[in-house]
Amino acid sequence: MHYADTTQMEFIHPKMRVLLDDIELMFGKQIITSQFRIDDPGVHGTLPLRGIDLRARHVPEARKKVRWINKYWKYDPKRSKLKVAQAHGEGDNYHIHLQVNNNTEEKNGSQKRDI
Repeated sequence: MHYADTTQMEFIHPKMRVLLDDIELMFGKQIITSQFRIDDPGVHGTLPLRGIDLRARHVPEARKKVRWINKYWKYDPKRSKLKVAQAHGEGDNYHIHLQVNNNTEEKNGSQKRDI
């Protein structure tokens, strides 16, 4: 298995790089299963990259991560129904989808290490 330092990958949106680093600090290294997709009309097709998927083999653990991410990250204050993280898919395709935009912000930073 290979790991990459996403904080150094300038094609990834700066807020996504901070988010991924935050997730690693809290939960350890993660496996990225999808990044940039050619001709994708959504966040996986943007440059800088605003969408990344993480491996999620255990549903309860994935839900715990999603709750923590959405507790401390807000996708867009003007669009409160949209979340930074969601777990979805079926069977082997179950994964954590991450998305950011220019308005994404961290919240409650001083309390972040609480789950």
